[in-house]
Amino acid sequence: MEDNRPQPTRTSAAPRRTTINKIRKKRYGLLGLAFALFFFVTAQFAVSYYVKLDTVYNHRINYNMFLEDRGMIEVVIEEMAKTIKRDNLTNYAIMIGNSVAWGTNESSEHSLGRYLNDQAISAEGEDKLQAVFNLSAPSIMAGDAYTLLLMMEDHGIKTDNVMIGLSYSAFVKPDPITGPRQVFWLGDYLRTQDPEAFKDVLPHLQGIGFEYEEGWKYAEEKALDKLFHNIPVVMYKEVIPAYWEQKKAGTDLLGDPRTWNEKQFSEKWLTDPSYLSFFDPTPFVMDESNWGVYFMNKISEHQQGKRLLVFVSGGNGELSKKEVTDPGYVDNTEKIETYLQGLGSPYLIMQDKIDPNLFTDHVHLTKEGNELLARFVWDTWTGKGA
Repeated sequence: MEDNRPQPTRTSAAPRRTTINKIRKKRYGLLGLAFALFFFVTAQFAVSYYVKLDTVYNHRINYNMFLEDRGMIEVVIEEMAKTIKRDNLTNYAIMIGNSVAWGTNESSEHSLGRYLNDQAISAEGEDKLQAVFNLSAPSIMAGDAYTLLLMMEDHGIKTDNVMIGLSYSAFVKPDPITGPRQVFWLGDYLRTQDPEAFKDVLPHLQGIGFEYEEGWKYAEEKALDKLFHNIPVVMYKEVIPAYWEQKKAGTDLLGDPRTWNEKQFSEKWLTDPSYLSFFDPTPFVMDESNWGVYFMNKISEHQQGKRLLVFVSGGNGELSKKEVTDPGYVDNTEKIETYLQGLGSPYLIMQDKIDPNLFTDHVHLTKEGNELLARFVWDTWTGKGA
């Protein structure tokens, strides 16, 4: 007899297992996402905690790091601002200059920045400073120095005491094709900090290879830069490897510290256009058509009511004797002095003030030369110089 009663439905276990597996996968996926997020956040804190001022700066910026990514100057400024706030520094000076002020051919421990800082913190009475921070770098021009002053103020760093290191070549008319650019490193930052000054100098910069972006592409790059700047792992991606590379090397020496007369300078080197351009005797025009003057005027205006000292490094009186005794060079040096007198701030022209035996090449100094330059600068700063 046929059984017409409803039969129980037999549900296969396979669908249930599939559902459970899906739930497990979602749960593991969420756990994985949570773990990845936790790791990412932890990494940000760890990296931020690890990077300090001495990771990127030791009496001067880590130039190799800066050379790899000029955006690292922001890291230096930010860590400097944190140090100033943490240590409650209120009376400090900022020095900005080129390779002489940075200390090419010597280590940071034998650099101008180190010796000048030593002078400042060991001084007594009203001359004493808590620190001298050295934001110099090879090839920095007056336009870069002006930009750095504005950038530091954006980060709450006072610019009440500023020392600017220039060279004769800062006022040489640049070759319209080969340069150098008068805002050598920081043109993109000048664009943000002082659009009018950037607009003035832009034709010159573009003529010497400056990449100028506009419109959507520029906006996109700025947005990405801002985004990445808030992600420490990305922002410090060059910092930590460069720091450990330098630690492994055991020195931050860049160049050969021997005196110039222990080396061989070939006739080809001494007649190379890049060498000769440093001493170009073509008469200077000391108005704002000269970018050195233009940006030094900007710096002087910025420092109204504050302290400013300008020192101009000199050429080697023996190795470069032919160049520094050229009547055109001598006349131009006098023009620089007359111009600096007009700014009304203390200044120092270093030509022939340091023994040629304290040079490592045509312009850079030995550690003894750096120490002597620091003494000249400090004595001028404190009003004790001749």
